[in-house]
Amino acid sequence: MKLTIYLAYDGSINADWVARYALNMAANGRDLQIILIHILDDIYSPDRIAKKIEAIEAESAVRGIRMTSRILPLQKNVFYSLLQAIPAGGESLCVCGARICSRNKGFLAGTISEKLLRHKQFNVMAIRVVKPGILGSPSDLLFPLSGHPRGFEAAMSFFMLLAPEVERLYLLRIMLVSSLWFQYMPATIVQSLKTKGYSYVNGVLKEIRQQLGENKIYLDAKVVLSDDWAKEILIHASKSRAQMILMGASDRNLPSRYFYGNKIEQILRRSPCDVGIYRKI
Repeated sequence: MKLTIYLAYDGSINADWVARYALNMAANGRDLQIILIHILDDIYSPDRIAKKIEAIEAESAVRGIRMTSRILPLQKNVFYSLLQAIPAGGESLCVCGARICSRNKGFLAGTISEKLLRHKQFNVMAIRVVKPGILGSPSDLLFPLSGHPRGFEAAMSFFMLLAPEVERLYLLRIMLVSSLWFQYMPATIVQSLKTKGYSYVNGVLKEIRQQLGENKIYLDAKVVLSDDWAKEILIHASKSRAQMILMGASDRNLPSRYFYGNKIEQILRRSPCDVGIYRKI
């Protein structure tokens, strides 16, 4: 299946940072094409948008990346316009951004990116850039594992788009337990849960090694018990000095308008590094 990357570009400085990720993904993949889509919403002048897109096109040409730009009229709203512009299906990956600052609205909640993640019309990766200095090329990647029965299958395509630049991959399997029971768990149950967690992680490590082939990456895997998975991810991001957290989204963990207690919003708000939220259809 041949993937096409669709960059949802609004002309902001944040979109420029997210564009770096899209360019690197295209460069890392096999004969991937980027289609930059800008919806005319009158926030920035057409001249400014044209100049910024020309700069991205010039960089693409220098790097040998196939890129096409489409400046499209607004239909109803930007979200609807993007749905009309990006073909549905697993061959499309929309790369988009989270808010650069929350302004009491949340970083993802209520954004076009959140709506695209929920809609499940095509693959989506929404990125919050905290460290623009890494130029969309994280060398240290933290990957929390949800324990999905299919293992790393859904995540693999997103990881492989970043893998050529990654030097260290940290896998984290959090075994979630009740806060009421957490501090009183017998050692036998703790060990049983950790054994189950490492069995899952070892299966994921095998999948990744098979996919990487000769591409050597330092792999580290940890299993922890916790009553707060967001806190655990933030702790390990700091300890590992990760440059990016890459995690999957579901209807259950995506933020809504009641975002203050949402775990993904907590991570986006407090993360010491870039965060990528992906969803594969």
